[in-house]
Order: sequence, then C-alpha cells, then structure tokens
Amino acid sequence: MRRTKRKLRAAVIAAASAALLAGTVALAPGAGAVTPMWATAQYDCGTLGRTTADFTAAQNGTDATITVELPGITAPVTIPAYTMTTTLVLYDTTTGEPTTFTGTLSNPTLFAGDPLDSGPLEGTVELGQSLDTVGGVYGLNFVMLGITFSCRAATPLFPGPFVF
Repeated sequence: MRRTKRKLRAAVIAAASAALLAGTVALAPGAGAVTPMWATAQYDCGTLGRTTADFTAAQNGTDATITVELPGITAPVTIPAYTMTTTLVLYDTTTGEPTTFTGTLSNPTLFAGDPLDSGPLEGTVELGQSLDTVGGVYGLNFVMLGITFSCRAATPLFPGPFVF
C-alpha cells in the first residue's frame, strides 16, 4: 500500500507540474523565436582585412538583439567596457529594406588580443521577417578608440537568414 501511495503522489505531482507549466506557457507574452539563433558570414573590413563574423540572435516579440563577434579582428589594446559603438544593418530578403541594430557603448571589456565583440545590438523586427547580411554597401560599422571602421558583407548568413 505504501508503494501505491508513493506512485499516486508522484503521478499527482507530475500532473500538477505539467498543468502549471502549461498555464505558464499559455500566459507568456508572444516572445517569438528567431531561427537560426546563431549564424556566420564573411565580411570585408578594408584595412583590417576579410574576416568571419559570428552572430548570435535573440527575440522577444518585435524586440531583437544580435551580438557580433569578429574572431579575425582583435583588440589592439585593452578596450574598456561600454566604450565602443556598433551598428549592424541587415536586409529584408523579400523587400531589400534595411533593418538597423545598434549598440551604443554596449561592448564588454576587451583585452589586447581578444576578438572584437559588439555586445548586444538592439533593433526592431516584424514577426516573420527574414533578414540577411547581403544587400547594401556597408553593413557593419564600429567606432573603436575614436576610429570608425566599416565592413561590407561578402557572403550571406550561414545557415541563415535570420527569420524572426
């Protein structure tokens, strides 16, 4: 009898937990889920050379963030947190219209030799919108140590595009 009560108790707890989780999900705001969450593309950054850019995207409704890391471009000296400004422009795959993501003073601390990391860049998207790197002249600009660097996308996102 003791074993039966334990199984019954476990079943009741599991059922209650599932119902609670289902209710929580049902009440959650329309968050949306960007796919893929991670992608890469090649960029030509002029005097800094050609490099791979790694993108990590997240979405909450129409608010989106993208973090850009450029492993092939490293900080020449320590760059304190919140001292770099980054702008990323992605293009709608249907209309060609640009969507801008900005990070004003959003970078983490970068030590000499660390890959360039934008920190979170914020932008507004439409649900179902499909965005890619190729479509404009300069898609990635950053101001580091008072110098502006501009990079042009050389390839589309892989395995992109980002669909919000």
